[in-house]
Amino acid sequence: MNKRNGIFAIMMILFFTSCKKDNIDSSPVTVNTKDFLVNGDPSGGNYNFFSFETATEITPADSATNKWDFAMRFETFIVNSNASGPGNAGVQIVNQAFDAVTSAPATGYRYDTTVSQKAIKGADWYNYNPTTRSFSPIAGKTFIFRTATGKYAKLEVLSADPTDDAGNLVVPPTRPTKIKYKIRVAFQGNGSATF
Repeated sequence: MNKRNGIFAIMMILFFTSCKKDNIDSSPVTVNTKDFLVNGDPSGGNYNFFSFETATEITPADSATNKWDFAMRFETFIVNSNASGPGNAGVQIVNQAFDAVTSAPATGYRYDTTVSQKAIKGADWYNYNPTTRSFSPIAGKTFIFRTATGKYAKLEVLSADPTDDAGNLVVPPTRPTKIKYKIRVAFQGNGSATF
């Protein structure tokens, strides 16, 4: 009888140990380089919404949800929280290369406090050339996001080019209707702050 109880106890320990390990998402951070085509009208119009979790653009129909983390129009970012959305997103820009950022800070995140007071300001991350109507991302700037659902992601803007609606480059005097951003993103899906 004691031998049977001992075997049963060992089996239960193995069962609970394996269950514990299964509950931990040990998947590595997902890194993607994406083209993100956004509205190129600096005076207004729709934003284009992006989700770190899916690494895709989110339909405007979901703009009142926490399915998106940030959105862009021309060179303007908004984040999904406070004045811009129902989520819990926040952002900060650090002077570190993308690959050098290995964890997200616990504090220091900014929000869109009002429609005119955005968390991300243009001078924080790019230089603009009015002749070519192009943006030059400032080297060594990495955006660190707390996402709309409270996870963490980082983003680097690699380029921003003026295009037509199909994403084809345009040059002056042709006015762009879109801005094609090439972005590199990393999303930590297991809820930790480590990249």
